Amino acid sequence: MRSKYPGVSIIGAGNVGSAVGHALAEKGYTILSIISRSGRSALALAKDLKCKKASTVIEDIPPATELLIIAVPDGAITEVGKRLSASRVLKFPKVFAAHTSGVLTASVLEPIRKKGAIVASMHPIQSFPYNARAKRISRLNGIYFGIEGKPEAIAKARELVNNLGGKTVIVPSELKPLYHVTCVFASGYMVVLMNAISELAHQLKLNAYWPEVFGPLMTTAMENTIKESAHEALTGPILRGDMATVEAHLLALANRAPQFLPLYTVGGIEVARIAKERGRVSQQEMDCIIKRFKKFIGTTPLRITTKVKH
Repeated sequence: MRSKYPGVSIIGAGNVGSAVGHALAEKGYTILSIISRSGRSALALAKDLKCKKASTVIEDIPPATELLIIAVPDGAITEVGKRLSASRVLKFPKVFAAHTSGVLTASVLEPIRKKGAIVASMHPIQSFPYNARAKRISRLNGIYFGIEGKPEAIAKARELVNNLGGKTVIVPSELKPLYHVTCVFASGYMVVLMNAISELAHQLKLNAYWPEVFGPLMTTAMENTIKESAHEALTGPILRGDMATVEAHLLALANRAPQFLPLYTVGGIEVARIAKERGRVSQQEMDCIIKRFKKFIGTTPLRITTKVKH
């Protein structure tokens, strides 16, 4: 029986392309082709999705394709758009193409838009670690997608995301880089903070697993920030004006974990900035904090290490 959904071709068989492909197949979309620069990845995903065509050549996309998912690295999207526009078999006025970049707009697909295709950016607000392939389907359930494009493209993207069981937020084209910065803070930089806690806890030689020890503190801070505000959730020595404690922290890091000094100082300056906005720290106090941090960093050699700890 013919699917009620348009036939799909996926360009890019990495974690995002695989996740979207599995979600589409689960919902009843027919996957017509998988195109990837890695033949092995294309074949593996095609096998998983019961797709008959796997290729490393964009020109192999079947003419019946009406939905194009472009899940390649940001730097390759423009070239993909140019190569697609040279296709002699695609019926562009029937094609809806969406790339999954968080920072680029739909305009990078202008070559195929000029041929009649509707183009959008459709970025899943989720992380796809390289070792999480087994969980790729559930990672899309109920999440938000940042969508962007012209009104007709927005409507198409919203319909597609809705079919996948997701939700959408519309991102203004000019704000896509800022939107992606927000995603990076919510994902990668959150990981950086947790890694710092993990590495410092390892040095403490605690008799308990670090998430059990510090998890409640982390959870409470997040809950208070979400329910109230960052201003209400903030605590610590900078807000109390306890620079002696801050200096003890700086010395401890310099001696034991100098790689975290920049992270600590940047975080401390941001704490002071937030507190100053609400009158909890004066401009003079903030200037003193910044001056002390800069002086300490300037006189302390940072023994940055890339050695992996086991």
